[in-house]
Amino acid sequence: MKITKKATNIIERLWEILIKPEMLVLPGQLAFFLLLAIVPMVTLIVYGISLFNVSPDFLSSFLIRAFGNDIKDLLIPIINEIKFTKEFLVPLCVAYYAASGGASSIIITSNELYHIENSTFLKRKIKGLIMTFLLITLIIFLLLVPAFGDKIINLIKLIHFNRTITNSLIFIVNISKGPISWLLIFFLIKIIYTMAPDKNLPSKFTTKGSLFTTFGFVISTGIYSFYVNNVAHYDILYGGLSHFIVLMIWFYIIAYIITIGIAINQEDILSWQKKEE
Repeated sequence: MKITKKATNIIERLWEILIKPEMLVLPGQLAFFLLLAIVPMVTLIVYGISLFNVSPDFLSSFLIRAFGNDIKDLLIPIINEIKFTKEFLVPLCVAYYAASGGASSIIITSNELYHIENSTFLKRKIKGLIMTFLLITLIIFLLLVPAFGDKIINLIKLIHFNRTITNSLIFIVNISKGPISWLLIFFLIKIIYTMAPDKNLPSKFTTKGSLFTTFGFVISTGIYSFYVNNVAHYDILYGGLSHFIVLMIWFYIIAYIITIGIAINQEDILSWQKKEE
């Protein structure tokens, strides 16, 4: 009975936090800026793959199997134009800077929720750029390992490595799809949550929210991967935008999970601040 009452109180407190205006706005903002980060993400992935001299036809085939024909048609023109010249790096940097708005939203919301005064714009923007790199790294990892790990293994098999390297890479991907990937996700999320407030705080006070977000990411990514690989028959509804719509929904779910994680950390962080005062 006590356990049920305690759980009810926790849910009620969490709901009171989540319906605050700044918390209601954050998921949509964060999902939007994650979409803006697609260009830097795709560029990093494709540049990494291109180091192995993968043919354009093979890359096109891989994108179809991983993301569907519609997303392939969207990405191939971008991929074909990728050359690390000044003309390309400028829009890439602009896209990355624009995408950092999501991290800035996390910082401002965390400060508001934890009753912390905002730092200067420059400090906040520099921290936002670092957090954006961590978020992009996290999304790339979620796509390449938990979501499409089997397809990555097929890609490795088709690249002409020697047998030892091929077997080693396949082994790394296989073990990374389980608990090791969960630890890496937890580690990255914990860094983001600890960095976000404009005040130095012990990382242990972000553990609860980080655990929730890690499990939320693992479950939502597993559902997304299963749906895309086995169930996806949504072309009738959205036509050429079908895969992109599903990707947007996944981004929004991830953004909402991050928001709930921030809310979960509030009680421990506020308690710590009171003791510090």
